Parts: sequence; C-alpha cells; structure tokens
Amino acid sequence: MRSLLGGCCLILAAAPALAAADAPNLPGTYALELLEQVSRANPELLGATISAVPPKTAHMVVVASTEQRPAGAPADPDDIAALQGNTASKVDTASSRLNVHIPLHDVSGDTVGSLHLVYAYKTGVNMAAFSSSATRIRDRLQRRISHAGNLFDPFPYEPDSPPPNTYAQQLVDELLASHPEIEILAIHATPPDSDYNIIAGSNIGRVGKKADNDDMRCIFTGKPNLEVNSTGKRFESEMPLHDRTGRLVGAVGVVVAYKQDDDKQALFKHATVIRAEMEKKIPDSDSLFRTTAVGAAAKAPLVLRGRTELPGYSGDFDHFAVDLAGNRLFLAAEDHGTLEMFDLKSGRHLKSIKGFETPHSVFPLPQTHRVLVTDGSETVKLLDDKTLAPAGNIKLHPGADSIGYDAGSGHLYIVTGGKDVKLKESWLEEVDPVTAQKVSEVHFDADHVEALAAQQHGPRLYINVTDKNDLAVVDKPSHKIVARWKIKEAEQNALVQLDEATHRLFVVTRKPGKMLVLDADSGATLAQFEAPGRVDQEIFDPASHRIYAPGGEGYIGVYAEEDANHFVELAHVPSATGAKTAILVPELKRLYVAVSPGEGKTGAAILWFDVNTPPAD
Repeated sequence: MRSLLGGCCLILAAAPALAAADAPNLPGTYALELLEQVSRANPELLGATISAVPPKTAHMVVVASTEQRPAGAPADPDDIAALQGNTASKVDTASSRLNVHIPLHDVSGDTVGSLHLVYAYKTGVNMAAFSSSATRIRDRLQRRISHAGNLFDPFPYEPDSPPPNTYAQQLVDELLASHPEIEILAIHATPPDSDYNIIAGSNIGRVGKKADNDDMRCIFTGKPNLEVNSTGKRFESEMPLHDRTGRLVGAVGVVVAYKQDDDKQALFKHATVIRAEMEKKIPDSDSLFRTTAVGAAAKAPLVLRGRTELPGYSGDFDHFAVDLAGNRLFLAAEDHGTLEMFDLKSGRHLKSIKGFETPHSVFPLPQTHRVLVTDGSETVKLLDDKTLAPAGNIKLHPGADSIGYDAGSGHLYIVTGGKDVKLKESWLEEVDPVTAQKVSEVHFDADHVEALAAQQHGPRLYINVTDKNDLAVVDKPSHKIVARWKIKEAEQNALVQLDEATHRLFVVTRKPGKMLVLDADSGATLAQFEAPGRVDQEIFDPASHRIYAPGGEGYIGVYAEEDANHFVELAHVPSATGAKTAILVPELKRLYVAVSPGEGKTGAAILWFDVNTPPAD
C-alpha cells in the first residue's frame, strides 16, 4: 500500500543553506496546490510559503510560495527554526507586514516542514488573532499531508490526471469532514475509456497516480489488505469499493492512527462502516469522474465593501433587522441599552433609540406599523415604526430574547427565562403580533435555551436546549415537545437554521466551533465542518443554498448545500475580532456584520459585504 502511505527520511538538524544555483527545480508541486487552496479560503493573507527538506537530501528549501520566492531556493533561518518546533511572529514596520513562521505537520502529527504566512499589520491590532488564524490554517493543512515527501509530489500527478473537482474528490472531502479519526482516505477507480486504476479522489493529493499491486490485488480478489505502516503509527484498510447497487467500481483505502496493541479487527470493522457510507452515495463507476461545481462556487463568496464606525460604544451587539421599504437597518445594542438605526444602502448611522434594558431581537411589523423589540425584561416593547416612540408592550416571562417567525400562522415564537434573568427554567412563548396577545407557551426544564427554526409549511419547530446539549422538536399545534435529539459531536449547540425543502438542519456549536448538518426528520448527523469560535448568528440563504456563520474569532465560515446529501465548506472570509452577528439582505445581495468591541480592541462597527453567488444552472 505504498501508493497511500509513502515514506521519507526527514533530517531535522539545521544544515548549511544551498546555493541558489544548486537549488532543485520544483515547479507544479502539491505544496503549491495546497497554498493556492489556502489563499482562496483566506483572502486576507498577503503571502504564504511552505519549506521542507526534499527526500534523500539534508537541506531545507522553499517547496512552494505565493510570493516572489522561487521553489528550490534555500529556506530562511526562521523557516529552519520552525522545522525544529519554534514559532515566530515578526513585524516588518517598513512594509506594515506581519510574518508568522509555524511548524507544519503531517496527518500523524510529525513535523514535516514550516509554514510562513504574511498578514497586513496595523499598530495596536490583536496579535493573538493572527496566531489563532495561522494555527487554524496549519491544522487544516495537516489533514492534507501524508509525509514530507508528499509536499514535493507533482501536481497534477500525471498529465492525464482527473480534474481536482470530481465527484470522487467531493466524497473524500465529505467523509473526511464527518470522520475526524480518518488520517488518509483515497479512492482507486478506472476512468471511462481507460483500462487502468488510478487515485480518483484523495485528501493527500496524488490524484492520477496509478494503482500498485496491492490495490489491484484487492480489486481482483475481493479481499481486503490490512497493514501497519513502517512507522507503526498508521493502520490502513484497503477494501474493494462498490456502487450503491453492489457493482465493483474500484478500491478505497482508509487510514487511521495506530498504537501498539490496538485491535486491528476493530479498526478494520470501523473502516468497513466508512466504506458503506461512501458506497451509498455512488450511483455508478463513471459518476466518480464527473466534475462538480465546487470550484466555481468557492471563489470569493463575500467581498468587503464598507464599514461604519460606532465610537463610544462598549459591550456586545445582538441581532439585526431590516425595514426594506423604509431603507432602514436596525441593530440591538444589548449592552448599551439602545436600538441603533442605519441607512440600509449607505450604512450611515442615523439614530440611537434609548429606553431599553437589554435589547436582543428586533422585528418590524408593517401590518400594524410597529417595531417589536425583545429586551430581556418582562415585556416585549412595541415602537411606532415612523417615530420609534413607545407604542405599547406584550407581557411575557422575563428574559425575552431570540425570535422565530412562522409564516403559516403569522405568529412569533419568543424564547424567555433562563440564567440571564436568574431562572432555572425557560419558555418558548407564541405571540400574535397583530393583536399583541400571547397565544401559548412551551416549558423547558433548562436555564439556557438558544435559537430556533420553525417550519413555514409544517407542524415542527426546532430549538436548541443548550445546557442539555439537545435539539428539541416542538409540535406547534399541540405545543408539546415531541423529540429531544442529543448533539454528540460538540457542546453548546446554540444556532440552528432549516432548509425545509431538503429536510436539513444546520446547527452551529460553540465548544468547539462546528457546523453540523442534521436530518430534520430523524436528527441523524449527516456532515460536520469546522466553524469559527463564538458564532452568535447563523444565516441560511435558500436561494443560493449557502450557510453563513460569522464568528467572534474574526472570520465568517461559508458553506454550501449542493443537494440534500452533499455539503461543502467554501471559504473562511476575514471579518474582524468580535464580528459575530449578521443579517443577509438578499434584495441587495449584501451581508451586514456587527463588530462588538472589546475582544479585538477594534472599536464598534458594522461591516457590509457584497454576496457573490454562483451562476444559476
């Protein structure tokens, strides 16, 4: 199984630098492809470089760079220090650039080289945010590197290699996201009009590499190959691969971490489960080589267009609301006790409305010429939509916070109670906004209930019971909880969005940050992705089938639902530290994001991004 595991002797001692004339020629490497992927996903980067020791040599060189650093040139001292485990962050004040040098690891955690990332730098910015960004990028690369020699592989591996956006590659990426225990995953299959097997999809490149004898034996005999690699750190199960009708289409290799005395049969059994997941998604052999639209959709999904500063504000913002007819954007300034109003198109700050305790959610009611505001007290405030003067209230349990709207009934669902108002219980209260009357309530024996999503054409409502790590399913007609689904992949499930057409739920957790895709009928987890930390608003756009997750960590996670069974992560779009709530205005193709001050010492602000959606089929 050399085709998957490979091997390389890596010399860690710092060696004399090569003269430029002696540097090997390294065009079109897999490392360069990795850096191009990093650049697309992280447009804030000014440059990126990978350095490593080529196989059978002792000198560290530049393998690939997006800057003017030729491949094969000697690595600089900071690259060499990073290879030995030392991280360095250095500011170049003359060019206003921050250079971060960090060790680069393979899938087993072994150091294989160094990663040099370049950021724009301004005096006073939060250095920890840069360090967090560099570590996140490095850790994502780790799952794409088999060993040091892998970085020097050609890309494409062969002139007739399949393109990088095949369905086989998509399957590999989806399973890798859903199974963090997988270290290496690769599909061997025969392309149409060919008579040999190649790697059709892999998380470590090498797409187009011809199958070796082990791969072919597995296919011909129908028997799996089980093997511990030469380092003793990985266990590979190479198995015949079938389509969903049971026809043989090739082989799949599943590699996981291994320790001495691990139960090999248990590892193999787990690999067969992963294979079964893959086989259910393969219609036939040819489908593995069909191209997908991932590549086009992944380019710059959001482009920053403007920023409005809000001096003198401290604390957190909460949720936005839009009055499209009135060209107004509202923002609940929860720790400031105000409702902020902006010109929707220009972003100019227009007015600050006082008189609230802790405003959380805002909902314009054009049919009654009111604006509804939840503010954590025992009443929901109603404002005149022209003057924004007080115009009544709706009495509920204390702690009114998140809002969900049901178009079928025209009613609002409001979360109340909880630890913020020193209660050990919470409620979901149904309100008729036209009559300003409470209709019903659902009780939760929980002190932390977060966001909800309601079916607009069905009886169900989904709500995060965060302190129990449950997603509760509420039957709207009976006002009863009919199911509680445990969120097992992470803690603090806080956000949820629903694609009613595909019966898919998108749940964002905070510990750690993950975006989970659930079956809305059964609660089964179908896919999972990394999400930024401290997300406080999740957005699903049914027109483009995209999900946006803005995080206080400083970037917006962008994901796409290609169909009911296929999901991809498109990009990490840089925003600002503390930018964790947002709203999408589809009519303007614009995403607004609120920057809460304090975390990044950046000052309060709102940002707005143009939304670039893929062309319609």
